[in-house]
Amino acid sequence: MTTNGPAPRPPGRGTASSLRMALHMVNTVLDREVSGRNAFNVSRLADEVGVERSKASRTTQDLCDKGFLERRDDSTLRAGTAFFTTAASLHPGLLGRSRALLRRLAVKHGAGARLSVRDGVQVRLLRAESAAGLGQEWQGWASLVTPCWCTGAGRALLLDHTAEEITALLDDYELIGVGGPHAARSAREVAAANDRDRLRGFVAAHGEFEHGVTEYAIPVRDTAGHIRFAVSVVGRQEDLATREETIRTDLTAAATALAKYVDGDDPPH
Repeated sequence: MTTNGPAPRPPGRGTASSLRMALHMVNTVLDREVSGRNAFNVSRLADEVGVERSKASRTTQDLCDKGFLERRDDSTLRAGTAFFTTAASLHPGLLGRSRALLRRLAVKHGAGARLSVRDGVQVRLLRAESAAGLGQEWQGWASLVTPCWCTGAGRALLLDHTAEEITALLDDYELIGVGGPHAARSAREVAAANDRDRLRGFVAAHGEFEHGVTEYAIPVRDTAGHIRFAVSVVGRQEDLATREETIRTDLTAAATALAKYVDGDDPPH
């Protein structure tokens, strides 16, 4: 029996350690982004994760090359599209079915339509569709990662949380200075807003992330009744206010349709 060379060696401890470090660095960048504080540059990221700056520089460059991180013009770092593309691929059925549905919502209401998931205090955007010809001035905040406490999708993803659970979740985060003029400034305000919206059956976030912007959102549940995702419509408050009841009806139908493609894994905490 002949071979074309030695068999590939399995990944060693060094490879696994490097992978863990790279993932740790990406998550640290994400956590910093959602906190609302100034983003890390390479030096500050190295200090935060406890590695030598030369190693941090090499790792972040590799992550940037692969699209898992992006470097802004001011040399600070943010999560890249490859990270979210990879995350989104974990739900291929749901995402595949959501595209046409979100597109119909966007076109009908002349707004943006989104599918989001929660990861701790962060809301990760999985898919977004917008109406053709829609102005872009209010869409600049359509980040891949946003806070859960001052967005419609984020609050919808917390809709089953008690006041005590919301307080525990947000205990280490500074809410003041993040979001728009009507954003919650404390865990108690988040809980109160959700108590109000729970009675109405959907979340209405007016000016919570940005002035003049409204996001209506409804949770998407799995077969056990756990909230797994949120579907939302977002746009200028002046454009959407008169369509609130129609939007609620359409979002409810969308959430019901998408629920058929949600698996039964444990929900995020």
